[in-house]
Amino acid sequence: MKFTALLLTVMLSFQMQAQQSILNPDRYLNLNYDNDFFSGTDRYYTQGIKIELIAGIAKKIPSSKILLRLPGTTMNYYGLALEQDGFTPRSIRKDSIQYGERPYCGSFFLSNNLISMNKEMKIRINTQIDLGMIGPAAKGEEEQTAIHKAIGGLEPLGWQYQVKNDLILNYRTGVEKGLFSNSYFDLMAISEAKVGTMYDDLSGGIFLRLGLKHDYFANLGTSRTYLSKRFADRMQCYVFAKGIAKAVLYNATLQGGLFSKNDPYTLPASAIKRGVALAYTGAVLSFGRVKLEYTKAFLSPEFTKGLSHKWGHCNLSICF
Repeated sequence: MKFTALLLTVMLSFQMQAQQSILNPDRYLNLNYDNDFFSGTDRYYTQGIKIELIAGIAKKIPSSKILLRLPGTTMNYYGLALEQDGFTPRSIRKDSIQYGERPYCGSFFLSNNLISMNKEMKIRINTQIDLGMIGPAAKGEEEQTAIHKAIGGLEPLGWQYQVKNDLILNYRTGVEKGLFSNSYFDLMAISEAKVGTMYDDLSGGIFLRLGLKHDYFANLGTSRTYLSKRFADRMQCYVFAKGIAKAVLYNATLQGGLFSKNDPYTLPASAIKRGVALAYTGAVLSFGRVKLEYTKAFLSPEFTKGLSHKWGHCNLSICF
């Protein structure tokens, strides 16, 4: 975690320096869908939906002023996103509190984020502020019930015991630094810190890519500039993997919101695993302005008596 603290300190000092920032003209629409159905389960982090617009207009949001930019000649991508996530116990067939298990929890929030990158330094910093709600106001019960009804699945039981309504106000900073790169292989160090009412944690790890790919620190994977290049330059086809270790201080989806009182059921702090591991493997195929990604995620147990968990992630990104 010393690596995390060092990078965050450096980034904060960079923010105080004179900058020559460039608001990138490329705009992106990102559609993201997570579900553990892809791993044959229906528990824990069971579903996530995120719609994101990356465009210069997002810079006008007042919260953009507290997002971090790199010094020097940087490319800056401001974004806005809506995200809804759902969490359940191991079984959704019990109409009672399942003590020792993850509580039901839904979350819904609006994000304002900035990806700032410097090609010469081979570094990206992604800062994001989230504002929203956990609890019944997030409509996690309605979402899961509607999806199960649409696919002819079992009706989920027990949502009446979900965590209470509470505020989501979170800030996160992620740093990616290139360590080695050639035409077919990249190796990067990654680090992230989150602080707020939803998640408080620190993480660090490695990220590698193998295959036909663009420069990771030149753009967000696709760009309108590639349309004028030859066929081979417009195409990407590669696999990737990430390994991450995380130190957990607080997790509202397990422990309830900071301002809630008398939740029907949450896990005590003593049951939370303070160290967890995450792994991601996936593949990307893109041509011109369109990028498709599929990822399998693995998460070690987050609480005492909990199980490890896996889910699938799908992403469609369109540059316009």
